[in-house]
Amino acid sequence: MEKISDIETVILLASHIENPCEVEVNGKKENIRYFYINEAKKILPRLMNPYAKEYLEDVISKFNK
Repeated sequence: MEKISDIETVILLASHIENPCEVEVNGKKENIRYFYINEAKKILPRLMNPYAKEYLEDVISKFNK
């Protein structure tokens, strides 16, 4: 199995942060953006591509309010 590149990983996470899925909790719909933000923060230290890292940091800072 091929390992996906930093860019592919970042694009996948960024798309979920920008357009999060929704789940139903106690009868109320909530998006799970912050789950993806936390996952993105976990992988930041492992990214080797500086452009991918910078892009992901920008996406996190835009939506982590």
